[in-house]
Amino acid sequence: MLTPFPSQISGAVFLAGKASALLADEPRVGKTGAAIMACDLTLAQSILVVTTASGRAVWRRAFGDWSQFPRTVSVLTKDTDPATTDIVIVSWNGTVSPKIRAKLLARDFDRVILDESHYAKSVEAKRTHSTIGAIMDDGAELVQRGALCNRASGRVWYLTGTPMPNAPNDLYPMLRASNPQALRSDPERGWPDVTKYNDFLHRYCVVKMKKISNFRKIPVVIGGRNLPELKARIDGFIMLRTQQDVGIREPIHELMPLAVSPAMRRAAEADVNVAEVLAAAEANDTKTLEMHMGPLRRLTGALKAKAVVEAVKEEFECGTDKIVLAYWHKEVGDALAEGLASYGVLQIDGSTPAKDRGQIEQEFLHNKSARVFLGQIAAAGEAIDLSAAATLWFVETSFVPAQMKQMALRITNYTQTRQAIVRVCVLEGSIDEALQLVLLRKWTAIREVLQ
Repeated sequence: MLTPFPSQISGAVFLAGKASALLADEPRVGKTGAAIMACDLTLAQSILVVTTASGRAVWRRAFGDWSQFPRTVSVLTKDTDPATTDIVIVSWNGTVSPKIRAKLLARDFDRVILDESHYAKSVEAKRTHSTIGAIMDDGAELVQRGALCNRASGRVWYLTGTPMPNAPNDLYPMLRASNPQALRSDPERGWPDVTKYNDFLHRYCVVKMKKISNFRKIPVVIGGRNLPELKARIDGFIMLRTQQDVGIREPIHELMPLAVSPAMRRAAEADVNVAEVLAAAEANDTKTLEMHMGPLRRLTGALKAKAVVEAVKEEFECGTDKIVLAYWHKEVGDALAEGLASYGVLQIDGSTPAKDRGQIEQEFLHNKSARVFLGQIAAAGEAIDLSAAATLWFVETSFVPAQMKQMALRITNYTQTRQAIVRVCVLEGSIDEALQLVLLRKWTAIREVLQ
């Protein structure tokens, strides 16, 4: 068994003392080890872990690293039998597979662990229904008969470093399912009942109605409100420590302007409505952002890839040993891989099989000749340790700030002895530069609740 850090021990004690709880420590603080030690403290033998596709191998290895008990472990697929092992690990996508769900619903568990539990943040998502239950009649009723958490009589621990990826309403499904008393009225404190989703939404979110057609409008969250009250409601249900809280230095974040000719920048941005782009970012309207910025992102991504290749070569000449480059589009990753091939490139993108990801991670951690790691943001932002490098550049970015933060923290952990530096590459004087300021500001409401 590995030696736990004090924060992992306190995290394990926190979880062990509660039937249901949310451990929301930032990435690299040690949630996985804490949860496994909590299983030992509660003598849980039969355990279901729901995690990401790439996280399955991490959890299988982690039980051997962190547990004192010789439990048997298996990763569930359509072709394996979950009845034969103590611990069953399944991906979030697997929870909505009828064949896999049938196998899981056929047995009981002492404990369910929902790793990266923000995957169940939407009241309408199938993943939410399959794991914690279907929220009916605007939240007046919660149907859990077919939910996997019901197989452990509601004993569920939620683990995520981003409990509010976008706004306060992301917390609602977890609270409704596992801490409903926090949603009830408290006349002494002046708190209204927010058991129903719309009541919760309008109490703690700034909502703008967006017109979809002449007959339909939908609510779009553009900020938070009454946040000290919400923080007080969830006190006791949630534990959150930042990396700084446990002695891990937070990365230094910098913009890294890349110079291109004015003519190239104007050609790339010719058809973009700047006002609509920034308004969409303020409203968290990713569909509109994609509509306006999609073609531009590909063009600017290609321009930035060429400039970044040259800049990375200079970094290595100045003494940098390893670097992580995060990107969005496959063609950008391909251009980076080709331009930096001589430096030893490792890469994880959406096409990388889950079984290969752990091996790629270990290669980057221990092979000095593997100096460049290319990570597609949506595929490499969770359950991976890239702390062999202390430098990460976002060649491209995500419209979701939480994805950016998750990716950035891949290069930090307890063993990181150097100051981690994260740079966001932007074309100097471009729309992209203005857009980043809006996206970063949207973290303000999240930090107010969680810190």
